[in-house]
Amino acid sequence: MVAGPGVAICPDCAAAAMELFSRKKESTVRAPWSGMTDDELLAHLPEIAAVASQVEERLGAWVGTARERRISWARIGASLGMTRQSAWERFQPPR
Repeated sequence: MVAGPGVAICPDCAAAAMELFSRKKESTVRAPWSGMTDDELLAHLPEIAAVASQVEERLGAWVGTARERRISWARIGASLGMTRQSAWERFQPPR
């Protein structure tokens, strides 16, 4: 067993991973929707929207926890690649 902080992998799996990562890139990965019909693509849109909503909700919870820890809006914004003001406007809880 190969182990480190928070991770463990058996020797067979480590060897398989090394083989996989040592291979040459065979081709460009195609986007999953590139082979879909219009109807199939449209059928997936609500699922994608639901996931986006869930991610936004969880992000808001994480930011809320950061604020409970008194982490500044400037630091939160910087970690998200936005200004302090943008972070505040996006995540400030409604009053």
